[in-house]
Amino acid sequence: MIGMRQEKLDATFNLLVKDHGDRIYNLALMKSNQASLAEDITQETFIRVYRGLKNFRNESQIGTWIYKIALNVCNTMLTKESRISKPLIAYDEGGEHELSTESVDAENGFWAESRTDYLRKAIASLSPNQADVITLYYLREFKYEEVAQIMDIPINTVKSHLYRAKERLREIIQEVEI
Repeated sequence: MIGMRQEKLDATFNLLVKDHGDRIYNLALMKSNQASLAEDITQETFIRVYRGLKNFRNESQIGTWIYKIALNVCNTMLTKESRISKPLIAYDEGGEHELSTESVDAENGFWAESRTDYLRKAIASLSPNQADVITLYYLREFKYEEVAQIMDIPINTVKSHLYRAKERLREIIQEVEI
């Protein structure tokens, strides 16, 4: 993509935002659990993508390259955010969810949301590398090789992080069930 003309660059960028924007936002939301921070991370990711697009050499898949940028932006912004004012994960324990006894769908939606929230909390309690590997491999469905490329680590390290993360998540779930 080196030497790309401006019109083609803009069109390619718009397509990338359309194809990857929601997934990058979801990754950022999973890591930050804060919608406004996830929006900032997504925006910064695509600013960096735009700046680097004309120098992209097709040495990896473009989606892998974008995720690598997003993961770096996430980690940088979350570190910065934690130093500034508040913990990385801020959960509202208040009663935002209202259950209707007449609506089974509402109750099922509540429990599904609760499980998702619980999963986010459990993943957030892992080490950053373990959380990233779990998110990329299981939730974003990247292959081992792609996760290794995104995180810039060997494939065996990806497998090791996955194994340890699954063991830790199993412990967390067992602690709650007891």
